[in-house]
Parts: sequence; C-alpha cells; structure tokens
Amino acid sequence: MKTDPKILSSFLAAAVWADGEYDEFEKEFVADLAEGLEVSTLTATLEAAIKETEKMTEEELAAYLEAAAKKVDAGEKEGILTLCLQLMCADSFLAQDEVDNFFAFADILGVNEEAATAILDEYVNEEEDLIIEE
Repeated sequence: MKTDPKILSSFLAAAVWADGEYDEFEKEFVADLAEGLEVSTLTATLEAAIKETEKMTEEELAAYLEAAAKKVDAGEKEGILTLCLQLMCADSFLAQDEVDNFFAFADILGVNEEAATAILDEYVNEEEDLIIEE
C-alpha cells in the first residue's frame, strides 16, 4: 500500500466513529488487515486515530478526513473506501447511518457516487450473513 498507514487509520477511525464503538469484530478485522497489508503498526496507529477523533464533532471529523484524503494515493481511494465499508460491517450489520457515512467517505475521497454505489452493491451481494437495517 502506497498510502501511509496513519492516513489509512484516519479513515478507519472514522468508520469506527460511525457506530461509536471499537468492538472485538472490528479489532479482529484490523488485525487481519494489518497482517494482509504487512503493516505491523496498523493497530497502534488506528487506536491513536480513534483517540484523536472520538471527541470530534461531525464538522471537525469531516475537516480531519478532508486533510487526510489529500494524502491518499489516487489509485487507492476506492480500496480505502472498501476497507471502511468492511470495517463498518465487521459485526455483520449495516445500519443506515453507516451507509450515509460510507457515501460521505466516498465524497471526501473523491470517489464518484456511481463507483461508490457499485462498491456497496457488490459488497452487499457477496456478504450472505450481512444484516441490513431498513
């Protein structure tokens, strides 16, 4: 991954922030992700980013992510968006506010709505155990 793990952690922290709890499902996902990406510091950088963002307002978080988005490698924007979605769904549940946050992340990352919708649709279709809040 070309994008700095601290920048990735900014978006992952925002995904955690979306439901307000960094639970065991999410911790396991991050550990697996760190191993897959060969980024041994990912858990630590994510926990630091969570501490940094947990008391932010929505406006402060948006500004934080906009600054981070400028440092995301252009070829990895959709991948980071997908990782955020996977983290939000680590508990096998997708709430409407998480969908809203997913599209906000897409906007901040500069991923157009059509591409973001395709990412979401593909993920939902592939995850058989996913519970979607109507």
